[in-house]
Amino acid sequence: MNRVIGWVVCAGLAGAASAQEVKPAPSGGAQPPQTVRETEGGLDWDGGADLRIRHELHDNVPQYNANGAVSGNQSYLRIRPRVWGQVKHEDFKLYMRLTDEFREYFQPSESRNSQFPDEIIVDNLYLDLYNLFNDRVDLRIGRQDFLGPDGYGAGRVLLDGTQGDGSRTAFMDAIKATVKFDEKNALDLLAIYNSSDNELSWGHPKGTNGKAPKERDLTYNVPGATGMDEYGGGLYFKSKEWKEFPFDLYYLFKRETKARLAGHDLPGRNTHTLGARVAPKITETLSAEFEGAAQAGERDGGKSVRGYMGYAGLTYKPIVESYKPFATVACYYLSGDRNHGTDDNDTSWNPLWSRWPQYSEMYPYHDRGVCYWSNLIYPNLTIGSAFANGHKVNVNAGPMFAAVEDGMGGGGGDFRGWFGMARYDFPLLKKIFGKRGDLTGHVTAELLDPGDYYTSDTVAYFLRWEVIARF
Repeated sequence: MNRVIGWVVCAGLAGAASAQEVKPAPSGGAQPPQTVRETEGGLDWDGGADLRIRHELHDNVPQYNANGAVSGNQSYLRIRPRVWGQVKHEDFKLYMRLTDEFREYFQPSESRNSQFPDEIIVDNLYLDLYNLFNDRVDLRIGRQDFLGPDGYGAGRVLLDGTQGDGSRTAFMDAIKATVKFDEKNALDLLAIYNSSDNELSWGHPKGTNGKAPKERDLTYNVPGATGMDEYGGGLYFKSKEWKEFPFDLYYLFKRETKARLAGHDLPGRNTHTLGARVAPKITETLSAEFEGAAQAGERDGGKSVRGYMGYAGLTYKPIVESYKPFATVACYYLSGDRNHGTDDNDTSWNPLWSRWPQYSEMYPYHDRGVCYWSNLIYPNLTIGSAFANGHKVNVNAGPMFAAVEDGMGGGGGDFRGWFGMARYDFPLLKKIFGKRGDLTGHVTAELLDPGDYYTSDTVAYFLRWEVIARF
């Protein structure tokens, strides 16, 4: 294993050492800093790499619909190397990124899940076309991320298209057309098709028993189910017309095809979502955020689906430049279904493409499918600070409730438990190779003291340290 890690690190360093010049990363997926070579024809050729190493430990996490069972002790390394390149012109950009992620398990020691070399996948591959139709439209076609400057709000409806592989990737196979009304108002038209199988991959990912499955399922909404594709799209309008009152409006449609589980078909469903988000700045030190959405649709067979989401938060940031403190008090609501698991109408919130660790890294391990955020009321307090140069601390805590008592946690109540999280981000090295090469890290810890929604009363925990090298 040491030789494997050493080989990956050396490969990344070698790639970085061959670079010639550095420029800041543009929005659109490239990782800073970049290597650039400019030709006489006006083309910029950029490239780079990053390497992420994580050690994660977790235990006693209550399991969903498992008769009171909790997860066993797990400890493993996650190693994710990525390389990318792009060619850019004033009228277009072509971008490509390759990714692998493999694991080394310490507990359970017999696990061979995602063992080296796992598989190499095309993580991003898209073409940008700029200023079409009299400079009104930008077009992006292909495999792309909806993150950072290319993201949507706080990621409560639209962020991750590959929930089945955790944080290895988050891409969408999509077409995005951005209609620019003016400098402050834009409308994104989206068309998305995410397949459960990734055809742009090379290798044989391994399961826990060491056997190589045909493909790693990238999309599913029931653990163990296979073959579910997701497609849809919609309209997402962003406005900064009023500096103190930016807002978003959106309509999204999502189709989840039928899936296979234990030899049986699970019905597909169609979901329509209409929502709005506002982030008013009340004073120089006080701001707010509100988001609400409603869903309606139908499962195959005619049963109706509907759901609701709401968020309200108030943030106080005193003007203290030395350590930039802040505090946010908020409440997050996701509707549930009292008759969940039955062949009846469904009133639980469908998280669409937002199945990522919104508040918790622990939550993905106990919900019905990875990060299936639903049936939740979470009043919480977050405090934090950004100090020195690149150091950040965040602490979040509060009581978690189920919006309805659905019995899927094993207990008879609606109190999920007391949850707390602390995270510290920090820089390690900067400009390792002259003008380029950064090394950063973070540590995070989470605790859940289960309530009567679950049968277990054992405190669950999640711990992680991480180091990322960017070249």
